[in-house]
Amino acid sequence: MKSKLIKRSSHPVMFFVYLSLLFIVISGIASALNFQVTYEGLTTIAGEVESKTVAVNSLLSLDGLKYLITSAYNNLSTYTPFAMLLIAAISFGIALKSNFLRVLFGKICSKVPKWVVVFLYVLLGIVLSVEGNAAYVLLLPLGAVMFMSMNRNPLGGLALGFASVAAGHGAGLFVNSLDYALAAKTEAGAILLEKSAVVAENSNLIFIIVASIVIAAVCTIVCEKIVVRKLGRNQIDEEDEYVLEEVAEKKGLIAVLITTIIYLIPIILMILPIKNSQFFGLLLDKSQTGYANMLFSEEALFMTNFVGIVAFLFGLQGFVFGVVTKTIRKISDVVNFSTKYLKSIGGIFVLIFFAAQLYGIVNETNLGVVITGIFANVISNSNFGYVPLIALLLVFTMIANLLIPNSLTKWEILAPSVVPTLLKANIAPAFAQLIFRAGDSITNVITPMFMYFVIFIGFVEVYTKNKNDFSIKKCYKIIFPYFIAIALVWILLLLSWCVIGLPIGPGISPWR
Repeated sequence: MKSKLIKRSSHPVMFFVYLSLLFIVISGIASALNFQVTYEGLTTIAGEVESKTVAVNSLLSLDGLKYLITSAYNNLSTYTPFAMLLIAAISFGIALKSNFLRVLFGKICSKVPKWVVVFLYVLLGIVLSVEGNAAYVLLLPLGAVMFMSMNRNPLGGLALGFASVAAGHGAGLFVNSLDYALAAKTEAGAILLEKSAVVAENSNLIFIIVASIVIAAVCTIVCEKIVVRKLGRNQIDEEDEYVLEEVAEKKGLIAVLITTIIYLIPIILMILPIKNSQFFGLLLDKSQTGYANMLFSEEALFMTNFVGIVAFLFGLQGFVFGVVTKTIRKISDVVNFSTKYLKSIGGIFVLIFFAAQLYGIVNETNLGVVITGIFANVISNSNFGYVPLIALLLVFTMIANLLIPNSLTKWEILAPSVVPTLLKANIAPAFAQLIFRAGDSITNVITPMFMYFVIFIGFVEVYTKNKNDFSIKKCYKIIFPYFIAIALVWILLLLSWCVIGLPIGPGISPWR
């Protein structure tokens, strides 16, 4: 009886429950000890800072109890992955159950070397990390299906997809909204010491392009040489798998290609920055300057509806393929496909509820803000040389990211203290920002506070054949090789740039 109870309690739901209870207790102890911090944080006005005092908020109090009782619904409704997964799953179910994805990946994997497919998949994940919602709720299950088409364990595709998006967050092949937002805050911190300091949005561009390619290559090697061999072949039986003739598959794929082109043409036109037009540029935030900011702004319709745009395309592709190949004969088939898929991933929504409570509890305690503020003060008051400072910022960012995964929130706390301190050590503000990006990316893979970590865990359960083997330990076990490899890549690249002094952006040196 005892062993059975222990085995049941190993389900990841209990992992989130235990962590929630732990942070509630820690908040009570820290508050009783008057654990607080005063730090210099950025205001909403660029270039200005204000002194902020933040104390740990105890949840072992009457107000804390009131929060715990009344916040469950709000925590869930504001937890982004909940709605995003629901939207994506409806369309993904159609694409999957109509056999479109199986046929598509079957054709691709039969003609393209597997390592090439894996490399391109990782690179796509890094690029899509700029819009994490779609990357996690669509790219992860897509990776599982892709691996099954290769006769590989789908867990390998899930781990690969999650690692590439999460740990590749600070990399990229082009300037995006993160570059604009971080550069503005970095410049605000640098101005405190040098009034003429300027940090351009492309100041990290060369480094992040190289990082993207290297991370993709290393993840491919880890996947092919370690993870695939360890996990073995696919053992999941496909449901509703139709046996289609070659001619039918070809007609279906051609129809999907034509449909995709027709669908994408107006989308492309609506992201063209053409002035004095209501249709052209409709999906852009025209209040912004710079095309990347217009496209990736939080107010841009392209970004706020990206999951819907991509998910609808998946559903449309699955529908067209199903109609042409006759895997869809009536509209009820479409509804049944979505329903069956939602039923198969229903356990993820249970996990999301408890993950949302943990996220809300940790934010309510202010522990992350207090610890990050302390880190900022430690760096600001240190008299280290540039090597210890670089190491300190990297490690502190990695730790802070365990509690505050939001990049901009952490940098608003760190930048006013960190950037001037590193400037005094002859480290360029843009390089300080790059060190932060590296640390911010590395621990995304392992922190349960990262919103989309629960999506990865949930899909691991979906594609685990023996549900008794599903545990948080298993989830960490399959992701850990990527965590170690990508962490080493970020660290080695930073060291290489320090030693060689290569430009990190167009005309931007790591040194002041």
